Amino acid sequence: MRSKNRCWSMTANSTKQAGNEQVRPSVPLPARKVKMQSRHKFLIWSFMLVVQLPVGLLALYLGVFATPQFASSMSFSIRSEEFANPFDALSGLGELSSGTSSDAQIVFDFIRSQKIVRTIDEQLGLRALYSAPDNDPVFTISPDVPVEKLVQHWHSMVQINLDKGSGIVRVKAFAFSPEDARRINHNILQQSQELVDQLSFLARQDAIGYAQEDLESARERLKVARQELSEFRSSARIIDPTIAVQSQGGVSAALQQQLADAWIELDLLTAATTREDDPRLTQLRRRVAAIEGRLEEERQALAGSANSGMVEIVGRFEALLVEREFAEQAFVSAAAAFDVARADAGRRTKYLAVHIEPTLSDTALYPRSWVIIPIAFALLLLSWAVAIMVAYSIRDRG
Repeated sequence: MRSKNRCWSMTANSTKQAGNEQVRPSVPLPARKVKMQSRHKFLIWSFMLVVQLPVGLLALYLGVFATPQFASSMSFSIRSEEFANPFDALSGLGELSSGTSSDAQIVFDFIRSQKIVRTIDEQLGLRALYSAPDNDPVFTISPDVPVEKLVQHWHSMVQINLDKGSGIVRVKAFAFSPEDARRINHNILQQSQELVDQLSFLARQDAIGYAQEDLESARERLKVARQELSEFRSSARIIDPTIAVQSQGGVSAALQQQLADAWIELDLLTAATTREDDPRLTQLRRRVAAIEGRLEEERQALAGSANSGMVEIVGRFEALLVEREFAEQAFVSAAAAFDVARADAGRRTKYLAVHIEPTLSDTALYPRSWVIIPIAFALLLLSWAVAIMVAYSIRDRG
């Protein structure tokens, strides 16, 4: 009995110990201290050199050294007004007054050209204007820079946008004072207006010039045609060969009629008399022979030879006459076209339609540090991350 109780108590104790071991929580082992390796130092130093240092220098420059810039905006388009015939408009040949994108493209290229930079530099002194701040080495230039460098700086300080659909040109000029920015835009507007006036003048001159050339050509053609006809009349010694031919044709017709009458009389007289030596028969036969001879001479005079015959003369005369008529019609058409071109040139005008006058800023909004610094940080961070990934990929493959 005592042994049995002892076994029961030992079993209970073992069960209790097992239950205590199941309930007791597990204690984690302490973590091993990690040492900074060379690759970690390389990542930190490369991040500081590639990202933090450039961004810090950029923020220092924009916050301390960068000179505030003022912007002046304007927009304009080139309009052309031309007289449109209502009948041409119905037929699809007329053109309504609208902005011409080709002229806007010309003005756009002109604003970016060296010519306008030289002109505005002579009027405003762009070199002195863009070199005014001494402590800004990025947004300023030297007072004695060549014109090529000045044009490059002009492209960064004057932003131009062309809407090819509507032909609207938008210009934003930057300067270190609001008055200078607006003066630059005013000068751009003035130079563009002069260019448009010159284009309009050249268009009018071209329209009139082409019509005048056609008129002079038609006049010269008519002059030559009349001169050739006059020389032909002088050499042929006849004013109108057709009249001579008609007169000769009338003589031939009269002779044929007389010949027919003579033959009838001869036939009647031959039937009425039986004497062959009748003097009336002899006279009629002589008359018939004379009429036939004269008629043959008239035919020879009409036909003649290939060079001096009346047929050749009439053919040459008619050709010259037709050429003169065509020349006269061409001259009349050219004269009418010249009058129309001159009238249209007087009505045609091209002008600069200003939608937004050059503005005057109250606050210097540029350079936009709050935009430049985040963009620079994002680009540098992306470049650094890509470079690190490429370097680790190459190391792992090696």
